[in-house]
Amino acid sequence: MTENIDEAGIRVLTEEELISAVVEKHRRFLEENKKEFGELDSRLSQVEENVKNAKNFRIQMEERKEVLKEKRQQFYHQTEALLEKEVFPKLDPITASKLKEELKKIKGQIEPEEEQRLKNSFMENLRETIRAAGLGENVLLQADARMEEARNSNIELKEIIKSEKQLVEDDGSKSEEISKSKSQHKWLSTRIKNHEEALNYWEKLKV
Repeated sequence: MTENIDEAGIRVLTEEELISAVVEKHRRFLEENKKEFGELDSRLSQVEENVKNAKNFRIQMEERKEVLKEKRQQFYHQTEALLEKEVFPKLDPITASKLKEELKKIKGQIEPEEEQRLKNSFMENLRETIRAAGLGENVLLQADARMEEARNSNIELKEIIKSEKQLVEDDGSKSEEISKSKSQHKWLSTRIKNHEEALNYWEKLKV
């Protein structure tokens, strides 16, 4: 058998050479796995940090939403108080009641575009009413300014709600990425341990 191998030009490796080859193989795999593990570990840490930051951001946005809701209602309350004091008592009940109903609609939970449309209509009616009643237009400017602030609060509120939807989608993809990465992380950790044990075993035989 040995003669046939020699004749074919095939050299049989010695036991020492075989062990060296096995040691080198485990060393190479160990190095590759450790490099991949390090890169994955770094990426996983970054994704987890991003998730943590996103969670904190959402908490801040929830608080901001409450502030904006309160601000919007406060500005409309100020508008109502102003008109109740300066305008409504000087109008006939039907006209005053009509303006109050219009203002009530604007205060509702509506989109900024609809709010702008209703506000424009309300301000036009208020302007005509004030002129017809011979009242000063200073109250008109004050009412318009407060209602514009209320609408700005609503615009920011809707923008936050829109960005929250995107955050929810991002969270879903990040959670999926973390799940896959952790599975890969665990597999590589086991591979590294196995190669380290094998390397330790074969290196002892090499001595």
